[in-house]
Amino acid sequence: MSEQFASVLFWLIILIPLGVFARQFQQVRQGTRRKFKGAILFCSYAILPALTYALVFLVLVGVEELAKFSVITEGLARTLLLVVGIGLAEVLLLTVVFAITVWFLRVPGDAS
Repeated sequence: MSEQFASVLFWLIILIPLGVFARQFQQVRQGTRRKFKGAILFCSYAILPALTYALVFLVLVGVEELAKFSVITEGLARTLLLVVGIGLAEVLLLTVVFAITVWFLRVPGDAS
């Protein structure tokens, strides 16, 4: 059960930032969002799944420490930390790619 939980959340952490990337790129290209604001919003929205995942991990560990009751196994805890690291690395990489892509994009109403 716990291995399935980790794998489902892993794919959510990977796919949600890609969807946010597409949506913010579309808004910048249509001119409804400025380039800088689009990049900042992309980073903010894309990092939320990884931060939420990390918060869930910390809450589970906190419950284990307070109640002396093992909520998550050692293997799942290691997997959760690895997944959070991968998710944060993906967000950083996609933010750089988004900023570079948007920088060279011509949008309606842009003076350059």
